[in-house]
Amino acid sequence: LGLGVLELGGSAGFTFASNYTQVQLAPTIGWFLADNFEMSAILAVNYIKAGDSSSTFWTALLEPSYHVPFNRSTFGFIGLGTGASHVSGLGTGFAVAPRLGANIMVGRSGVLTPSLAYQYTTLSTDVEVAPGETDVTLVALTGAVRFNVGYTVMW
Repeated sequence: LGLGVLELGGSAGFTFASNYTQVQLAPTIGWFLADNFEMSAILAVNYIKAGDSSSTFWTALLEPSYHVPFNRSTFGFIGLGTGASHVSGLGTGFAVAPRLGANIMVGRSGVLTPSLAYQYTTLSTDVEVAPGETDVTLVALTGAVRFNVGYTVMW
């Protein structure tokens, strides 16, 4: 994966736990700035259902990643995405998502990319303590394991 290669595509993911479901779609654009070193922009939209409640969760990440060739058609990679997140009804925060995966060449320019990530997200929201009193800002840290399968085209 050499200097100047452009990668366009995306991924879809599904996360589940006890009484929790999340579906994710994430278009991606990446550019190899040097051999085996890529900078990607990832915009993810997630639909989350926990118990009887549901919400939409947006994340915008910039992810530098390093790709290690195993052979001519298979690469392993590690990346660290950082950026912003927003949850409808809760607020906006910071997101960090370390990711580990593989790039498997499909044909001349297709790439199948299974990956595993753990996304940490902070959310902050103002809560009114009592009428006429100073609002309090609450900050929460959440974390979730995410398995995605993506497909991109390189040229």
